[in-house]
Amino acid sequence: MTPRTLVAPVVAAAVVLVATVAGSSPAARFHGRGGDLDLLASAHPTGAQQLVADQAYDVQARWRGTDVAADTGALTSSTCDSCSGESVSLHVVYADRAGRARLDNVADAWVQECRSCVATALSVQIVVLRGRPTTVPNNRAVSTTAACNGCSAAALAFQVVLVDDDAVPMSDADLDELRAWVEVQATDLRTSVLGPFGTLPVPVPDPTPTLEPTPTTEPTPTTEPTPTPAPPLGTRTSDRRARRDAASALAGLQMLLTNALDARAVATDVEVSR
Repeated sequence: MTPRTLVAPVVAAAVVLVATVAGSSPAARFHGRGGDLDLLASAHPTGAQQLVADQAYDVQARWRGTDVAADTGALTSSTCDSCSGESVSLHVVYADRAGRARLDNVADAWVQECRSCVATALSVQIVVLRGRPTTVPNNRAVSTTAACNGCSAAALAFQVVLVDDDAVPMSDADLDELRAWVEVQATDLRTSVLGPFGTLPVPVPDPTPTLEPTPTTEPTPTTEPTPTPAPPLGTRTSDRRARRDAASALAGLQMLLTNALDARAVATDVEVSR
């Protein structure tokens, strides 16, 4: 059974998204030898529970000769005013002499029909292969905002596939280092939408209705076309920085894994959506 942690809502002067894990980190153990290897973190706040965070972590293995289908996901939805959701998954998969490896990793965060609401999703999939199977990796990050005011959604997905004929499972110390790396990425993703103080954006108030109609004024004639306003520069810079930071984090993850496993990375990818 996948170790998971659910964070209860916190009521404070300002709504702050904080993910905590109760107790010590669960020990790595092997699962899924008889079926597909799946892991999902899922966070869906409600009006009764406005702050929800879910973390899913597992190490799974599939032995000799069978095809591998690994599905990793983090899914967050926020559809209530002043609600915040965060999902984080870390999936480590070992496969020995598989004929075919289908590897899917998806982070999905969305907000809809709410004011001052936030959703973040982080999914990390690490696959270690012995032999040379046909490998079909797929890595996606999707964020969606719809009909909301003062809301934010961000998704981040990392996928690394390594090959080594003599690969052995990572040690507990290596797994702890990997989990610490994931916590840093989750914190950075959260900060990217909440700001350094962890507070929700202030919603833009609806315009105050007026009783008297506004007089219609005739437009001033002009022969010059009105230029189309450019998107805010700050938004574009923030998005570029997010992509640059994600690429740098992927390089750090690859170095961590190759040092821990003495294996060669054959597929690496990071997707960020904001």
